[in-house]
Amino acid sequence: MKKLLLFSLLALLALGVRSQSADKPGNWKLIASDEYPAEDVGVATYTVTTDFNADPTGVKNSLDAFQTALTKLGENRRGGVLFVPAGRYRISGKLFIPTGVTMRGEWKRPVKGKPVEGTILMVDTQSGSETESGAFITMEPSTALTHLTIWYPHQDPDNIKPYPPTILYGREGVWGNDYCNVRHVTLVNSYSGIVLSRKNGGGCPNIYDVYGTPLSRGIEIDHIADVGRFEWIHFSPDYWADSGLEGAPQAGEAYADWIYKHGTGIVMRRNDWSYTCYVDIEGYNKGFSTGLCVGGDGAPNGHNYEFNLRNCETGIYVDGTSSAGIMFTRAHIEDCEKGVVVTSASTGPVQFYGCEISASDAAVLLEQGISSKLMMQQCTVNKGEVKGLGGDLIVSDTDFNNDAPQVYIGSDARAILTGNRFAKKADINNQSLFECRIDHTPVEMKPLPEFPEMKVPETKPLRMALYNVLDFGAKPFVVPFTASSTSMWLQIDIRSGLEMAKDNTEAIQKALDKAASEGGGIVYLPGGRYKVLGNLTVPTGVELRGASDFATIPRGHGSILEVYAGRGQAQGEAFLKLSAGSGVRGLSFDYPEQVSSALPTVTEYPYCIQALGKDVYVVNVGLRAAYNGLDLFTYKCDNHYVDYLAGHVFMNAIRIGGGSEGGRVCNMQFNTIVYACGEETKFGSWPNSAKADQDKAYWQNQTELRFITVGDCRNQILYNDFHYGGFEGIVFQADQGKAASGCSLGLGIDGSWNSVVYEALDPAGFDMINSQVVALEDQSNTYTETRFLTTRAGFSGEVTLFGADFWGSAKHGVVVESGKMNLNLVNFSTSGGTSFMNFPKTTGTIVLHNAVVNMKDEAAFISEGHEKQASVTSTVTDVAAGTIDKIAVWENNLTIAPVFTTTDALLNRLKWKITASTNNSNAGKAIDDDASTRWDTSASQQAGQWVMVDMGAAQKLNRIILDTSKSPNDGPAGYELYLSTDEGDTWKLVASGKNAGSVQIISFPAEETSKFKIVQTGTKGNYWSIHELYAACVDDPSTGILPDASSSAAEMFYYNGQLSWSGLGNDMSTRIEIVDLSGRRLLLQDTNANFLELSGMQKGFYIVIATNGTNVLRKKLFFKD
Repeated sequence: MKKLLLFSLLALLALGVRSQSADKPGNWKLIASDEYPAEDVGVATYTVTTDFNADPTGVKNSLDAFQTALTKLGENRRGGVLFVPAGRYRISGKLFIPTGVTMRGEWKRPVKGKPVEGTILMVDTQSGSETESGAFITMEPSTALTHLTIWYPHQDPDNIKPYPPTILYGREGVWGNDYCNVRHVTLVNSYSGIVLSRKNGGGCPNIYDVYGTPLSRGIEIDHIADVGRFEWIHFSPDYWADSGLEGAPQAGEAYADWIYKHGTGIVMRRNDWSYTCYVDIEGYNKGFSTGLCVGGDGAPNGHNYEFNLRNCETGIYVDGTSSAGIMFTRAHIEDCEKGVVVTSASTGPVQFYGCEISASDAAVLLEQGISSKLMMQQCTVNKGEVKGLGGDLIVSDTDFNNDAPQVYIGSDARAILTGNRFAKKADINNQSLFECRIDHTPVEMKPLPEFPEMKVPETKPLRMALYNVLDFGAKPFVVPFTASSTSMWLQIDIRSGLEMAKDNTEAIQKALDKAASEGGGIVYLPGGRYKVLGNLTVPTGVELRGASDFATIPRGHGSILEVYAGRGQAQGEAFLKLSAGSGVRGLSFDYPEQVSSALPTVTEYPYCIQALGKDVYVVNVGLRAAYNGLDLFTYKCDNHYVDYLAGHVFMNAIRIGGGSEGGRVCNMQFNTIVYACGEETKFGSWPNSAKADQDKAYWQNQTELRFITVGDCRNQILYNDFHYGGFEGIVFQADQGKAASGCSLGLGIDGSWNSVVYEALDPAGFDMINSQVVALEDQSNTYTETRFLTTRAGFSGEVTLFGADFWGSAKHGVVVESGKMNLNLVNFSTSGGTSFMNFPKTTGTIVLHNAVVNMKDEAAFISEGHEKQASVTSTVTDVAAGTIDKIAVWENNLTIAPVFTTTDALLNRLKWKITASTNNSNAGKAIDDDASTRWDTSASQQAGQWVMVDMGAAQKLNRIILDTSKSPNDGPAGYELYLSTDEGDTWKLVASGKNAGSVQIISFPAEETSKFKIVQTGTKGNYWSIHELYAACVDDPSTGILPDASSSAAEMFYYNGQLSWSGLGNDMSTRIEIVDLSGRRLLLQDTNANFLELSGMQKGFYIVIATNGTNVLRKKLFFKD
């Protein structure tokens, strides 16, 4: 009976698993045209005109034709490409791209002065709303939109109206919005271009080579849970004007003024690392803007490289940063009113390396009330003043060609200015109340190295010919998938399909050999799962191609090779060998016999892919459950090119060597979650991953995986490669005595125990630019020596990191056994739990310059007895005085918490009594003169939490300082400061702010009071902590504003956006001047009325001067609607 039931069940399953040999869903053809060149050759599954009768003239509505085609391609996640030939297509409605599907047209890169050509989608919908649910194109996970132009024919350049986003990443009701891809797209006149859903967060968005004139916001990034990549973005008012399309404006007309007042090129909010490179934006209100997460917690970090921002009101507007830091390298800001503005919403460091700024107003502005640190190295300021009104301004080895005074340091700011050069006589207007370090003695720093321009190269077979493996007898199977499919049944169906499937080795190899014998071509695998028992070789001139050719991990869509070959043979033949001049792209590889239940034991296999010679390429390839990933070391493989190799391996993701020269490895994206959570429908419902084994999968990678090995190679390029979860992130080693030379940009190592390890380097070196490194503590004590950076014994080279951010929970920050390590423009959010600089031996040196290091209370800054092996300059950190005296070089450094230049300013705390809304018993730790202790809320931050101080007697004060530097992420999400106006419960609001950092200085007009209260007004996952709380009364430096000269009868007040005054007379014009507390003029306007409507004024204190030429009324007002 049991056998009969089992037979019946298998029969039912067999009905559910569909063979593709009898079902050929596609009319496949190559997409290649001399008129519309591309760096690759596309393979169309369907053509929207010939297969679905879409109208290429733009007369008829083609919505149904497009959506029918897209839906068919998305059936059962087989995937494929919908080809949209050149023409105009009217779309009167919304489109949805299902998982696995690409919509591809024909496209030419826009050139100013020339009309757009190729595939043009005409958005024929109503304006008036920005609601994301109305987006023109909504993309599900693992999709692509490429090679086309989108145009809104009804948008009026003289009366701009809002529209929903043109492209939305993330469809409501679909789990996650991961791995959406837009490439080679022109947004002629979108209101909002590409937006990540605020309702459906996800990860790993990709945007490449996008042009246009988006009106309100070009790209908005938010709610990202994994690394995004945004490259080659070009926005300008000119693209619409030059488009040649009906209704296009003339250059410089009203629409351009609207963009200058309201438009933002790129908005970067919560982004989880992320890389933004090669950006060209002109004519916007803000070229690049950061901000806090909308409707959530978080702020951006990541690295940004090679910006060109021109003719914007503000080039880079930093309105929120994470404590990890955010890096800008080789940003060029020209002819903007303001170059860089950092607001009070920013807390983490903002790092600028090799940047050039020219502005008509302020080249750099740190607003008052901020706690962030702005760091500059080897920059050039050609025009505009550098103003630090708050926070820390750290500038070194920089050229100031601007007018004097070149730098202004406000009362609440600090500065380290070292080794800078001045075209005119140096004039630093230092009004700071705190210790600063200003030293023009030259510093000797290695120049920022050049890095090659990273455009995607051409990767094509030798001959334009298509070979479909179905025509050679291949029989993949497809598992039915619907919105109601459960992971359990999908796993059962896949397992059954694998058991019944035939071996496709011979059929696929026969197609590859046939293509080679005829001079090359593309061997195409339509979507489905291909069981392969043997090995495959791609001959010279041939490309092996799958159905989903875009950046993604294996998620159960597209073309999947199920690999059985090589089990138990670690030194055996690689599964897929790439001959010289061959390539593979758009495929996923899975090892079904690597079952998670066997963990921590992993079955050995050879490398999955191996390069046999030069000029091979691996593009948009996914791996999962592979023992080893890509072998670029067994054979010399010059000029190899890897782009978006992604997924999961057990032991080694990639190894480079073999004496290879001129190789590029780009955009790798590996994460243990691909296998650990593989049973989830979001990740493909793979039968070899079980939910019960998730922890074992993470542990195996943590204890055994090495992400990148770099051995014997020359001029190797690593670009924006990322990995999470491993024992070693990247290891530079010698192979038979030969090591690597090259350069890295944007390396991201997250969650490793040994993140970056140097065993050997070629004498030419391997410089690292804009690195982000996280090391995690081993909670199990299996491995106790976790660290960010390591040079091992015998290393004799020199390592230089040009811009880097470090965070996590490493035991040691930097371990140097030998060799030299230079750290320039770096931020350590945490030093390491036991030590920051660790020298196990008397060999090795560390040179730290222009850095921020947040020391753990229990951590040693440097190994005892090894102080002479370190040099520390132009750095903000905390080091014991006894250690400082022993360090070889200690120059121009500051402590984390600011130190008043006169101690008389601080109020005595002996009689203070402090109470708190929560954890009141520990409130006294905020005023105990011990920065290692703290008061905290013992819970996440919620509005209404408060701390109150009774000073015991009335005292005059105008500063409150919250020192949270030992818990740098625990500043209040928002705050209001109140002073008691009597002995009862009457309180007066005197200051407010948001997103306070590690040290927050709250400034307000001097008043006498005996009590003050700080109320937390925001929401944040962290505790609210205060290690030390101070009050002070300082003499504010003169702002240059004339004193009061008005009659006692005159009055002035502000309410609900309106400034009003009396007592000056109404028979003559009144001039109104508004300045902030640093003396910076914000408004100068004449009026014949006794009131003035104000808009856009941020909440805070301002000095307002009203004069009619005879009388002057001057008052300090708090603006709050």
